[in-house]
Amino acid sequence: MSTKPAIPVNIVTGFLGVGKTTALMHLLANKPANEYWAIVVNEFGEVGIDGASLSAAGEGLQVAEVPGGCICCTTSPQLRVTLTKLARGIRPDRLLIEPSGLGHPAGIVDLLRDPLLTSAFELRAIITLLDPRHLNDSRYTTHETWRDQLQLADVLVLNKCDLADEEQIVAAEKMAAAQFPPKLAVQRAHQGVFDAALLDLELHPERWPNEAELADSRNSHRLMPRKKIVAEIETPPQSWPVCKTQSSLGSHSCGWIFAPEALFASAKVAALFEQFNQPEALQLTGLSRAKGVFQTERDWYRFDWVAGMPGAAPSAYRRDSRFEVIVESEAAPDWTLLEQHLLACLISQ
Repeated sequence: MSTKPAIPVNIVTGFLGVGKTTALMHLLANKPANEYWAIVVNEFGEVGIDGASLSAAGEGLQVAEVPGGCICCTTSPQLRVTLTKLARGIRPDRLLIEPSGLGHPAGIVDLLRDPLLTSAFELRAIITLLDPRHLNDSRYTTHETWRDQLQLADVLVLNKCDLADEEQIVAAEKMAAAQFPPKLAVQRAHQGVFDAALLDLELHPERWPNEAELADSRNSHRLMPRKKIVAEIETPPQSWPVCKTQSSLGSHSCGWIFAPEALFASAKVAALFEQFNQPEALQLTGLSRAKGVFQTERDWYRFDWVAGMPGAAPSAYRRDSRFEVIVESEAAPDWTLLEQHLLACLISQ
């Protein structure tokens, strides 16, 4: 087992032509002068253009190019071999991974969480670039990869805002605000320029007990590097799972967030969502909505229940497992029984 500190890793993803390479070149041009960074570039074609461009970005940089095919598949050996070489060689202060615009980057997250790699690499914020103009084009919005890249994002950068009109940008921001699970940050950009502090956002701000005290300065707080956030908060983070409740205007919600490594039994989660058709049995009279994203023994899935209709679909989201219900009633329910049923779905925590 290596005693060296883990290498921070950021995935910078987005569909073809959205400006990923331009964004990376800006990050490299402004990286700390005393740091040595590495980049893994994956191009769908055999002729590496992006890698050649990034290699010219300056000193203190190592570019590993994987042309031809996709590194996003967990069964693909190329990325594992490249990461192993990086860990055994001159260890970079940061690793950036740019998957092909046609790739499903969730597979990279799964690989980085492999027990054989977690001691060497620390996954940080996943940045997805999105062109607001694409929301009006079904060629993008109906494309599975485009949707997966959106789901996976911890941070959504609305790039090429200088080419989009205000109506398109606002529509993209409204779409981002409606995402479940929520994004940690959404930022406008043009020519790929975004705040480098986004790379080191705290991935689980909900765990810090006094997060509410910082709500008034939430935007600036979100742009703080994770080390500064931890240093500013003296109290330790909450243990998993984190439970959050809210009541307003006759509606009450309760949500649970589990550690990224938590594993659920898919059949038990599906059965729980079926039980919502008899909400009184779970002391949830007035149940109007239930939703969650779970890592199961099969894969990551999003489960939904609305108007008596339970459903499930594969999900690209990877930050953590989380679940939320909304009840319309005069008084907030006792959530204890529901929590017991939810914890019974766990295989490991």
